Amino acid sequence: MPVKISATASQSSNKPQPFPKPKPPYELFPTTLSMCDGRIVRVSVPVPDRLSMIIDITPDIFGPKTPAGVTVAQWVKGAGHYLNSNPHNTQPLGCQYFENKQWYRHVTLGMGPRDSSVRFEFSEQTNKAPARLRIELNPRKLGPKGFKTLLAILNDPDGPFAGKAVLKSARVTRIDLAVDLEGVQTDDLVAFHKNEQQRSIYIGSDGVIETLYLHGKSSKTKPAGKVLVGLYDRAKERIKKGKEPPFGPSPTTRVELVKTMKAPHNSLAKIATMADPFGSIRVGYLMGQGAKPKQWWREYVGLRRGKNHVATIALLGLDATMAEQFASAYLVPCPELVSKGINWSGWDQGLEVTGLNLLLGAQK
Repeated sequence: MPVKISATASQSSNKPQPFPKPKPPYELFPTTLSMCDGRIVRVSVPVPDRLSMIIDITPDIFGPKTPAGVTVAQWVKGAGHYLNSNPHNTQPLGCQYFENKQWYRHVTLGMGPRDSSVRFEFSEQTNKAPARLRIELNPRKLGPKGFKTLLAILNDPDGPFAGKAVLKSARVTRIDLAVDLEGVQTDDLVAFHKNEQQRSIYIGSDGVIETLYLHGKSSKTKPAGKVLVGLYDRAKERIKKGKEPPFGPSPTTRVELVKTMKAPHNSLAKIATMADPFGSIRVGYLMGQGAKPKQWWREYVGLRRGKNHVATIALLGLDATMAEQFASAYLVPCPELVSKGINWSGWDQGLEVTGLNLLLGAQK
């Protein structure tokens, strides 16, 4: 079992795992764990990493200066023109306008200090659903400054939106939650989701796993199944983009949980108080699952990248006792890094550091 140690404890006896330069900020990485082999892992608070919400287009969300009797199509055209004018010093990143229908399909604006954007997507009424506005963004990238710009757009007295009404009627369809693990590569971890059906694994040129996706049930539109959770190497991801690794030479893995939400439990207001979503996932240290002998356990996990349990056992020639032990360990019985009751206490901090709390507070 992991042992929680204080952030100020001396690590002089753990020479292979020195404090990285720069060290993760304590307020965002409040948990420090010592693994079974002495490795030190710092666990971040969960942060919202993607947010998608829909709003029914009704007169209730029209801005205060919208003329009486305006149709939905007229409002969409006006809203699109407004957004396409780059309000509040935003940057145009793309739009699609159907001239024959006089209808905007979407407008995407850049805002915030980082490489971030907000997409406004307008869908027409169908037999199954009313006309809707979909707003998609990445809270982690947008940050507090970006959310202030978004709120300025929604609350612009001369604009097309009634900001408070928009936010009160917003329903979240998807929110991704990210937890960073500083001190471990993706290859050092084992993960399990209760609804997983298959996996996708991407291995780098060094033979080490860079990305692992756990998929749900397949469908016609998504043969591999929708992604339930992803684990990827943040350092390698940033290096490929020409950026510095987040914590110098120290490896860092990001765990992203995809949570879909449905009515009547998906109002934007409920995001701050939603129940712990990590009950469906277990992420633990590979060598901390109690499987022995460790060399065979590593071989088993490596072969499971492309084979099922039965084929792996046959290839390794393991007896029934060891086969049962490895099958149990593969379900991550010791999820010391990410699971229910471990990470969720820091959700308030995640909302604050990204600025999503500003959006939640603006609807009151």
